[in-house]
Amino acid sequence: MALMSMNNTSSIMNVTTMEPATLSPSLHPYNVRIGLACVWILAAVLGLVGNSLVIWSVVLSKKLRTVTNAFVVNLSLADFWTSLSYPWQAVAILSHGSWPLATEVPCYIAAVQFYTGLGTSLYSLAAIAFNRFMLVTQIPATYSRWYSPRKVSAMIAATWVIPSIVFFLPPILGIGDFGYDPQGSTCTDKDGHPRGPEYNLAHSLGFFPAPLLIIIGAYTALYIHLKRHFRKQKRRRTQQDSPTRDNKAVGKSTVGLSISTESTGQGMSINDVANCNRREISRQQLAITKNLFMVFSIFFLLVAPYFIALAVPSSRTFALYGATITILNSCVNPIIYTAKHPQFKLVLRKILCCRYSQIPEPSDWLKSILSRRK
Repeated sequence: MALMSMNNTSSIMNVTTMEPATLSPSLHPYNVRIGLACVWILAAVLGLVGNSLVIWSVVLSKKLRTVTNAFVVNLSLADFWTSLSYPWQAVAILSHGSWPLATEVPCYIAAVQFYTGLGTSLYSLAAIAFNRFMLVTQIPATYSRWYSPRKVSAMIAATWVIPSIVFFLPPILGIGDFGYDPQGSTCTDKDGHPRGPEYNLAHSLGFFPAPLLIIIGAYTALYIHLKRHFRKQKRRRTQQDSPTRDNKAVGKSTVGLSISTESTGQGMSINDVANCNRREISRQQLAITKNLFMVFSIFFLLVAPYFIALAVPSSRTFALYGATITILNSCVNPIIYTAKHPQFKLVLRKILCCRYSQIPEPSDWLKSILSRRK
């Protein structure tokens, strides 16, 4: 009897010690979660470094302090804030059915950072799209009226207030909760809450559709406007370079186009010059179209999967994969909105090479630092 009792006791001990590792309520295998956690850690490093460089550039150079760049800096702040949550998310992903630390406070903070930062990032992208549309299509007076310092501050504040309301209001009303989610192995919303699906739907509707519609509308209208502009420019160039005009008109056109007199002197006809001009306009239009298409495609492909998974309860297994895709957005944004910008590129190059004295239009703070070194 004693031997049987000892055997029963040992078997119970084996079950209790093995249960957390083998009977985890997570929806994903542990080996898969290890790979996903590595992606989250890499995204944290890239997101923190890339976005801090963008912020640091504007701090050091007055040349970058424009209205459009105010929204770009706000985007970088949001992505930096979101990236701070990624290490804690990796801890949650690698957990065995429960939060592994003594307190769950870091997980609560990570959930706040993830959702508010992600929402602010999306609304900032929408604000940048609308700003680009207004900058190109409106006259300077109208643009200045829309983007006065007070209105810009209000727009930036709205990009933070709206996601905060979407995130905090439902739990206050008893709809869902946030913290450690054992099913998704993340610090997000809790799927086990009785009204968890409603909370997920609120996130999906509050964060994604409005920025998506603004981005689609702004970039589509901008594309149509530029297409009309290039079409008029082509027509104007064609009229200027038409060989059927009288000699006086031809003379004016060759003076107006710097390459015309040289090209015709080298054996090119006026028709050849006109074709070159039209091809140059087409190249510009193609470059702008590619840029707009790239911005929209990256936004949609990286962001849409996660919010679609939130809206569809049956796709909750995919939510962690969708979130892993979405966090890459905070790594890509600094490349899209700053690395291609010639002024940003120049300042970033000087920072990376530690040539702070060569930064164009240095800020007063940088000037004081440089003067102390002398």
